[in-house]
Formats: sequence, C-alpha cells, structure tokens
Amino acid sequence: MIQHLTPLAAAYRQQLPDKTRALVRWRREAFGLLAAFPDGHVAVLDAGAEPLLHAGADYARCASYRLPCLEVPTDFHFSAPLMVWLELTRACNLRCPHCFVEGGVARAGEMTTARILSLLDEWAQMGVFSVILTGGEPTMHPDFLDIVRHAHNLGFVVGIATNGMPVTKRMLAAIPRDDVIISVSIDHLHGQGARKGLSDFEFTKGKLLMMKEAGFNTSIMTTTSSQNVHQLQAIIEWAVENDLSLRSVPFVEMGRGKLNGHLLNRNEDVEAAARFWMAEEEWERVRDPKLGLCAGKVFNFLLTMVYATRRCMSGRGIAYVNSNGDIYPCSTCSGNKVLCAGNAKWTQFREIWEGHWDIRAITWDSFERTCAGCAIADRKYFCTGRCPGSSSVRHGRLDGCGSTNFQKASILRREELFKASIHAEPAVPVRVPPVNASDSSVTA
Repeated sequence: MIQHLTPLAAAYRQQLPDKTRALVRWRREAFGLLAAFPDGHVAVLDAGAEPLLHAGADYARCASYRLPCLEVPTDFHFSAPLMVWLELTRACNLRCPHCFVEGGVARAGEMTTARILSLLDEWAQMGVFSVILTGGEPTMHPDFLDIVRHAHNLGFVVGIATNGMPVTKRMLAAIPRDDVIISVSIDHLHGQGARKGLSDFEFTKGKLLMMKEAGFNTSIMTTTSSQNVHQLQAIIEWAVENDLSLRSVPFVEMGRGKLNGHLLNRNEDVEAAARFWMAEEEWERVRDPKLGLCAGKVFNFLLTMVYATRRCMSGRGIAYVNSNGDIYPCSTCSGNKVLCAGNAKWTQFREIWEGHWDIRAITWDSFERTCAGCAIADRKYFCTGRCPGSSSVRHGRLDGCGSTNFQKASILRREELFKASIHAEPAVPVRVPPVNASDSSVTA
C-alpha cells in the first residue's frame, strides 16, 4: 500500500488548529480506505470517497462515506501500522525505577542512523501516519535532529518522548513546529532536578515552558504509581493553567519495574487515582480540540477499534521497534520481551508486518474463561485487562487477566464518577452491535 499525502483544499483550511500541516493522509485498505485528516479525525471510508480525498476534501465532506460495517476476521489487521514507536537508543542520562526498557546503557548492536532513516522511508511508503521517537532518551542519539527532520519531511505526525533534561533552546530551534508534539515525563520518580536542587516537578515545568515559548505543542506524560498518586492533582492543575496536554499510564512491573513492585498502586489509592483520571478526561475534552492530528488522536482511534473489534490493536495497528531492530506489537510486549515478530536490521519491515504474528490469533474471546464472573467483564466497561502483553507480565501466559485488583476497582469507581460528573458520551464514542464470535462484523 502507498500513502497519499494530499494538500487540504484551501476552502477547508481556515478552521485548522495552529501548528498543523494542511495534509490529508490516506491509503487504500482491503475494506476500502483509511484516512487521517489534519483536524484530527481518523476514519475508515468506502472506496467511493477516493475522488474526494484526491481533491483534498476535509472530514466533514467525506463523513457520509464512513463504512457502516467492517468485516473483522480473527487475524484482522491494517495493511500497515497507523503509528509506530521507534526507540532511537536505550542510552539515557537517568536510571528511573519504573523504566520498562531499563534505560541507561545503549543496547548491543543498535541500529545505524542509515537504517533508521531507511526504516522511516519504508513506513512512509506503507502509509504509517504517526511516529513517536523514544528511548532511552532519544535526544541523546548523535543524529537525533537529522532523524526528526527526516521523519517530518516524509509527512509523519511526529511525537518526541523525552525526560527534557538534554533539551536546549538551540536544539529546539532546529526542530520543525508543525505536526510535532514534544512530551515530557513528570512522574516524581525521575530525579531530573536533583542536580539543581529542584523537585522533578519544578525542573520539568521550566523545560515545558521553554518548549511552549519556542512555539511547540507540548504534553506531559505521567506514570501513575503508589508513590505519586497524591501529587497527580497538582500536575493536572498546572497543565490546565498553562494550556498543556496531559496523558497518563499506570505503572507496570516490567523492565526495571520488576525490581520495584512497591510502585504498584494499592486499593487505598483508588479514590485519588479515579479523581485524577476524571480531571484528565475533562481536560482532554477542552484541550484536544485545539490540536490537529497528533499521536494521541491516532491512538484514540485505535482504542475505538479495540472496543469495536474486541481485539487488541497491538500488532494490528501499532508496532514498537526497539533500538536493536526487534519488532514488537507494543511497548508492553517490548518491555516484557514477548511476541517479537522479527528484526528490522535483517528484514524489511513490510515483510514482517505482512507475515504471521501470533498476537493476531488472540481476541477477547481468548479471555472468555479468564473473565468469567469478573465485575468488569460486562460490555459497558472498557477493560484493558484483555491484553496479551500485560497478561504475560503478570501470569507468564497471553490469555490471563492483565489487570490488577487496583485497576479493576478503579474502572468501577471511574464509571461512577463519569456518570455523575460528565453526563456525556466517552471521548471516543463508538456504536457497536452484539458480537459473539471472533469472525464478525462491527460498526466502524
């Protein structure tokens, strides 16, 4: 498949958010068309929309061509990932206790810059929409700026995941602004500001404001843990005050985290964590409309596909490539070293993606016995525990429960708070008919 980058027609450009390139990214799929619009909408469309896409029509003009139904065989996957995490190096200036890649020392046999650049070329040809440059600390790669600029020139929406410490004004001056988001970690677990006598939060706030003043869309990444659950509210309040995006993920005991199980949240953390999640959800509804297409919006579309198709999108719409070229379905599988499909140093990515991948045989039906009797097995809940990667972390197999007791209790409490406070549909609404078999049709 070949990605098309069509300039958005001039008539539709006035309402685009700042720092957004007026490009419609789209490609053909077996079911029709997959398109990502510069306002942030991602959609599966009937093939009849192709003339409109060639002409640079916006999402509103193409919306009538959305597929009403999508055939989903057990091994359903897109012709290429929609987004890929690319680990430039495992080298890092920090040794965080929760780091799933055990960042610090470069991996043996890391990919050359030439291979990284050619890999980006392959993804552009296949039609990947978004690339997240990560590490380790990606800015420590000697050719970081060349890699960022190459990815941007190929038309990708680019995310940069950094701890912020090596980032300077001079570096920022060399990075494109449009379609680039820089995400900085604030976890109260890093020790970024220790050398300057500052807390993590105080040090990282300064870096984020520097990036914002330099003209970038910026975001906070935070890993929720037992050690920071009561500090999270201050982070979200500061993000709102300074008009910054925020996304959180739970601590998972993999990589260096295996040695730091005390970071797992406990049941007594449920209320504080749920209220933080509510604040995050409410802020996302305010902040996201100010952004164009970005990694977060592509990821939200994939979450919709998870719920609608009853199967994980890791290895179906997402991939993670570590710095020595190993290709995994997602960051969790990479951190726990399971379900590796091949190595990009020796094999073309397309060949690996189009080949057999064990994760594609696993659907929510594979968890039927595991989930029987669970309070959150009901379809009204979006349980992320049907996750082969998380199951492998906790049980050493791919079809066990990937949720902790804390996560289960949190889902129930979040649902209560959501109904009481927001009175609205979830941020990524989806209409789904009953699904009782792995091979089925779902609304798209």
